[in-house]
Amino acid sequence: MIYSFSNTIFENLDDESLDLLDKIWTNSKDRHLLFIANNQNFDSIKSSEWYKNLRTSNQNQIDNQFVASAQLGKKRAALMIAHNVENTFSLKEASEMLCKPFTIILENMEYDAHFIQAIIENYKKEGREIKKHYNNGWLIYTNGGGNNIPNVINGMKNRFEKNKIQYPKNSIIYLRAFVIMDSDKKYPSEAEVAEDKIALLNFIKNNVPYHIMLKREMENYLPDAIYAEIRDNEIYKKAYLALTPIQKDFFDIEKGFPDKNFNQLETNVQRLYENVNDTAKNIFRKGGIVFYKEDGKKDSFKAKFSALFRSNNITRENLEQRTQSTNLEELSQILQKINELL
Repeated sequence: MIYSFSNTIFENLDDESLDLLDKIWTNSKDRHLLFIANNQNFDSIKSSEWYKNLRTSNQNQIDNQFVASAQLGKKRAALMIAHNVENTFSLKEASEMLCKPFTIILENMEYDAHFIQAIIENYKKEGREIKKHYNNGWLIYTNGGGNNIPNVINGMKNRFEKNKIQYPKNSIIYLRAFVIMDSDKKYPSEAEVAEDKIALLNFIKNNVPYHIMLKREMENYLPDAIYAEIRDNEIYKKAYLALTPIQKDFFDIEKGFPDKNFNQLETNVQRLYENVNDTAKNIFRKGGIVFYKEDGKKDSFKAKFSALFRSNNITRENLEQRTQSTNLEELSQILQKINELL
């Protein structure tokens, strides 16, 4: 995030203001960009009691920020810190927004994070800054639990709602969060999300930035080549890999087809899979991929399948092979959205 100090913020500094300035600078100097607008702004900083009490290394870093700011041209700070000026933020508000981790809300943090990390690791340029934030604890994942996402977001907003004196703006302004959610779509022409997720999506749209996966679930993005690493399930894997790319996009990999006659499925689902032979249809009716523990008992599909995204054989190239049927740029667009919010 790009932020800037107004000239007046350094006037009549009390101990609390000095502490907040220290906190903001210490916690943000390596992850946010201080924009120093002009010579007058730079002089206000350098002549302040706060600047004079900084260590020489920190003073030098601020001096370098003045040089870096000139390279930004006419670009302006997303967060202007000032005293009681409209459309600006107080030191207290700025401290909240610049010092706290950026939160990515996932439907299932334990499993979905494998997929997001795979994108970050394999899209080197787009993922570099995100990876730095994650490794330093400046970016965290949190568990949304599907339909529990509104409760998570409301919980984040709650303390701002209860303390309007210090946080007078709409509470969503203070949230540094991003939701990534499966569409759960069963066929391409379905709405942005499956019908039972529409209310959830509407809530998210009114609160935080988001991305809805274009395919059914994150599992549908696993490159075909990685299926060779799944033990057993040979008949099922062969039938799945014979599907067209668009059929794979909306296929329920965990459960397969519902256990009913094909002509009893939704019309749009029938149309999508109408050219699948009867043998494969029967295979899919018997359920999806099954993982087993060493003792022969069934293992967690979500845990085992999601871990495949950490395979050393995952590459940007084979990830993109699975996105061509919907949007080749989708995965890089997710990272772009995150980068813009950091």
